[in-house]
Amino acid sequence: MLPQDTKLILWTGTRQSGKTTAVSRLIDCAIAGGFNVAGLLSLAQYNDGTLVGFDVQDISTRKHTPLARRGPQTPHHTSAFTFIKRGLELGHLTLNSPDTHSAQLIIIDEFGPLEIENHGWRKSVDTLLASAEGLSFGWGWLTWICLVPWAIAVVGAKSGRRGAIISYAAGFGYFLGNLYWLVWVTVPGWIALCFYLSFYFVLCGFLLRRIYLRRRWPFTLVLPIIWVGQEYLRSIVMTGFPWFFLGHSQHANLRTIQICDLFGVYGVTFLMAMINGLICDILLRPLRQSESQQRKAMLSAGPLFLLTVCCVLGTLFYGQRCLEQGRNSIGQGPSVTVIQEVIPQFVKQAGESNEEIFSRHLALSEMAKKTLPGPDLIVWPETMVPGPLNQEFLSLEPEGLTEEGRKYLKESLSYDKRLQDLTTKKVALLVGAPSLTANEQDRLSRFNSAFLYLPEGRRYAKRYDKMHLVPFGEVVPFKRSWPWLYNLLNSLTPYDYEYSLDAGTEPTVFEFKDSFGKINRFSVAICYEDVMPAVIRRLAGLEEGKKRIDFLLNISNDGWFVRGGRGEEPVKSSSEQMQHLVICKFRAVENRIGIARAVNTGISAFIKPDGSVQKDALINGFPQGDHEREAVAGYLTDKIYIDTRISLYSRIGDTFAIACTVLMGLLFLLSLRRKKRLAKKSDSMG
Repeated sequence: MLPQDTKLILWTGTRQSGKTTAVSRLIDCAIAGGFNVAGLLSLAQYNDGTLVGFDVQDISTRKHTPLARRGPQTPHHTSAFTFIKRGLELGHLTLNSPDTHSAQLIIIDEFGPLEIENHGWRKSVDTLLASAEGLSFGWGWLTWICLVPWAIAVVGAKSGRRGAIISYAAGFGYFLGNLYWLVWVTVPGWIALCFYLSFYFVLCGFLLRRIYLRRRWPFTLVLPIIWVGQEYLRSIVMTGFPWFFLGHSQHANLRTIQICDLFGVYGVTFLMAMINGLICDILLRPLRQSESQQRKAMLSAGPLFLLTVCCVLGTLFYGQRCLEQGRNSIGQGPSVTVIQEVIPQFVKQAGESNEEIFSRHLALSEMAKKTLPGPDLIVWPETMVPGPLNQEFLSLEPEGLTEEGRKYLKESLSYDKRLQDLTTKKVALLVGAPSLTANEQDRLSRFNSAFLYLPEGRRYAKRYDKMHLVPFGEVVPFKRSWPWLYNLLNSLTPYDYEYSLDAGTEPTVFEFKDSFGKINRFSVAICYEDVMPAVIRRLAGLEEGKKRIDFLLNISNDGWFVRGGRGEEPVKSSSEQMQHLVICKFRAVENRIGIARAVNTGISAFIKPDGSVQKDALINGFPQGDHEREAVAGYLTDKIYIDTRISLYSRIGDTFAIACTVLMGLLFLLSLRRKKRLAKKSDSMG
């Protein structure tokens, strides 16, 4: 996995344009500046002024070797070169070397048809590009100042309309770039979601501009309130989309994110927006004031600076204290294996590979059982069992079903039998599968469910039905309330059938005994439920002041957001996989629970209650780096960690974020009230 500050440069250009000279100077300057530079440099070879070929040079070692040569009979004005095997091999070795993957600056000179069209090192370059895709969460340091240019531009705009345009453009560009992986699911949905989310930038810009022009309250306090307020609104409006929060960028800074067990991820966002606001105060407050007022404003920045420093130091002190406490409060729980396959969504939807999908997961599970020490629990990703497993469906009489229904029932009974056979006296199994039931009106209800098979082979008495459904992905709204609108919206979807699921109504606490006879309790978050703070708090909630569960499982199918996989084409991941993992880390800290993730196409992982990803799993050939586990089949086995601490967030939930949202509403009303006063004053003067 590339470090967070990696820059990947693909250098190209026309012949004799000076690009090699320019890139050589760039390399020299970067090395002189202390940067770790790696990659490839293409060196043109001339004979009597005629281009005869290229050599390839490893920038780290300065080793070079012939890459391509033009034959003696080849016209000099063509690009017909013969590629040399040892040059291609040097390129692959360089791009896949540890030095390159750990470099701060990676340069690939002459990245064009010459090297990559059927001859060169495209796969190696694709690996680097895939590793660099997580920039939305990678440049964590930049987010401490990222709001400043936007805020200054908005409040300094010549009119409110221009300020709104600036805000909307900033928001639309931000979401459009970071949500690019939705293109592979729905282009109209991608555009529509970005169109909607951008209005939150407009709302924030409107408030900041009004407050700056009419109230002059310090942005050190105003900006964090507004930004936390809009993030909370984004997490609840239209069922919520809590993605790309400011605080998410700090997932690797463990000391900083420990305050999540007090205020949730919103606490980290508040602190970061506070620093952005302080910089805005220093830059903006003196602009439209007299010289005496400027001195007064700079003096007033002193207390704001001290307040901000105290908040930062307090956060770091609290974080360090929590990490030290964790050494005593966090202990090992049962051994868990998470299974990860690479099944693109179009393969699942076709329905022609159901048996193959099931068998591949079964084979990985059998391999995991033979690993020593063996697991106490094996976990499959979401919906990787293609047929319903609920008892109501399995108990149906075949005589009362259609031929297609009898076939579906037979397949599900076969799945159920083989899953029971997989479990032994020592191993339990958690799988994701659909459920089909008939309600009181004899209408069919479909659920996205999780089932537990106990070590003795029988199914656990209860199942968990997913409570938070993804709008238009899993459910079309208004199915019960406004059927006519539901039918209209359903007709606009790409499906020619009714695909909406029904939502579960309550959490389920599963229990099983590990190999030591200890009873372990856990809940399951399905798919994107792990990005919803309120849902995870409900799943991991308290009961009579005590923790209801010991740990949490997240099973998900992220096969929607990969590309490729048709024919011999390899499956390629997107930044969605890393973004999903990053957000899940905050749920672990907020509720002080260990989380094991089993995710189709990745990234499966174990997360400790302090938000760190465990690195000491039994790999068995499965890549250990988080990025390297994207779109790779295998399994991870490790102990899941249990924390005895009960967090304040588990008790009060999103109270802090709600308070900020209420204050944001008051700021909105006060900004309007100020405008009315000015209007009345103008009328009296007239």
